[in-house]
Amino acid sequence: MSAHAMLAAQDSRRQEQRYVFRRRGLMTTDEATLQIRTVDVSAHGLAVMSPSPIKAGKLCSIMLDAVIGARIVQLHFSCKAIYCILAGTEGFRTSLYIDGNVDTHKQQLQKIIATCSSASLAASN
Repeated sequence: MSAHAMLAAQDSRRQEQRYVFRRRGLMTTDEATLQIRTVDVSAHGLAVMSPSPIKAGKLCSIMLDAVIGARIVQLHFSCKAIYCILAGTEGFRTSLYIDGNVDTHKQQLQKIIATCSSASLAASN
């Protein structure tokens, strides 16, 4: 399957609204710690760019700083890689599932989305 076809298939399976969310952070697996950049966020996960591929099914943790309301906070998430694809010269785009049943994860994701939503509304006005 081509990269374009794989991304199109992923887009058609998405059920949640995704919001642009660009931050630098760290992703740690049992093998390495990588510098990442977030791409977007949804109610159940993040898309990130990394210099190395992450195997689908791999468990990892994410740590990043974000502006929530008027405060800078450090966020921690436990994640599972859903898919990973080479994205040109930018590195590897990985879709990460974050368990919404963990209350702190759910609350943090809701706060990020609320901040992203209000920022996009302000930009469109």
